[in-house]
Amino acid sequence: MSGQSSRFARRGRLGAAAAVLAIAAVGAAGCGSDNESSNSVSNAINSVKSQANSVASQAQTALNTVSSQANKVSTSAKQAQQNIQSVQSQINTATQSSGGGGGGYGY
Repeated sequence: MSGQSSRFARRGRLGAAAAVLAIAAVGAAGCGSDNESSNSVSNAINSVKSQANSVASQAQTALNTVSSQANKVSTSAKQAQQNIQSVQSQINTATQSSGGGGGGYGY
């Protein structure tokens, strides 16, 4: 999971850089033609949106993976509990059959 965490951080930094570019493009709106500035701002905004969607998708994938693993752990724990109860039952049955756990030697 730490690999995923670092990927999220890297994506977050990329998104922040794109946001800075978008702000710079807005600040440069007075330079050059209005059409070029408008396109630059639009492209920067689209880049930020795209990266945000990518991060959200990765987060959802990580959440689904963790949820699936948690369900598997829960299922394994329930199975282990059933196995423990079965062994306890077998021990009780064996103890009762041998006369209360005295070893069956008749002393």
